[in-house]
Amino acid sequence: MSEDFVRPVINELKDYVPGKTPKDPGVIKLSSNENPFGPSPKALAAITKEEKNLHIYPDQKSILLREALAKTLGVADSSIIIGNGSDEIMQLAAATFLRPGEEIIISEHTFSVYEFVARIFDGKPVFVPLKNNEQDLEAMAKAITRKTKMIFLCSPHNPTGSYITMKQFNNFLEQVPDNVLVIIDEAYAEYNSAKDFPTSLKYIKEERNVLVLRTFSKFYGLAGLRIGYGIAKPELTGYMFRVKPPFNVNRLAQVGAVAALEDKGFLTKTYQANLEGKEYLYAELDKLGLEHKKTEANFIFINLKRSADEAFIELMRQGVIIRPLTSFGFPEAIRVTIGTKEQNKKLVAVLSKII
Repeated sequence: MSEDFVRPVINELKDYVPGKTPKDPGVIKLSSNENPFGPSPKALAAITKEEKNLHIYPDQKSILLREALAKTLGVADSSIIIGNGSDEIMQLAAATFLRPGEEIIISEHTFSVYEFVARIFDGKPVFVPLKNNEQDLEAMAKAITRKTKMIFLCSPHNPTGSYITMKQFNNFLEQVPDNVLVIIDEAYAEYNSAKDFPTSLKYIKEERNVLVLRTFSKFYGLAGLRIGYGIAKPELTGYMFRVKPPFNVNRLAQVGAVAALEDKGFLTKTYQANLEGKEYLYAELDKLGLEHKKTEANFIFINLKRSADEAFIELMRQGVIIRPLTSFGFPEAIRVTIGTKEQNKKLVAVLSKII
């Protein structure tokens, strides 16, 4: 088939590179920021109970899940839209609001799906360099032009784990025109322990042009179900519902997510283990002399100061899979998921052998 058959922008795209999945059950995977304890037990029970209804189409608007989220988050259910992963919400936003040639401001060295969404909907990505490995909100605000339609922020930031403070976000929003949509990806927000982490939902209640993205893939342990959601003022979600595919979220994902929200014991265990795990890894990485960043997520950014791709191969031979950050623009850095106590100890042991 000739390349002329395909839209030019598609010819320019590269496949998304996910974290590698092990074939050997003895290998530990610390590459994709999944919950090391698996899925919520209550979610598993709810999914098993729902299996008998698989011949019935799922709820088109995920009403029960939206109501459960509204109660948990303290927002109206009309402010919530559910997607087949939060990346579908990004695509719905672009399909709804982005016109060809309009600009989307994105920081460099971040989640590649932001650029992907901009390009497949014929938008123009505008990249702003990081400052000290953090998003430079001042520079992003200065990058706004008459053609700007969207701005993607990521907090906690993937892959560095840094976050945007409440003061920084407030100051930034004051510089954003009313005709620009700010999309803030909070995939790891449930892990944060920072006192000045933005309460972004207050901007939804103020009816600002803000779309908050969250997911059940990380904290809730439901990555395999592909379920995420967006929160925005009802006027915005109302338009997005018009372009949402019918029955985009399956029955098992919907009931599993509702049950996961209610599994307080599992969620507390996940949060506490991550908190303890990162403190353990900070101390051990310091002993090894490895440069790393403090994180508000469930992963740690480590600067090895050597080839990340070579380190990836060496670590995999030792039974640990991590994420080399070459594709993010950090050829000497890796990202490691904070695992169980046993997994964290094994990670430290194999890191000590390759440095």
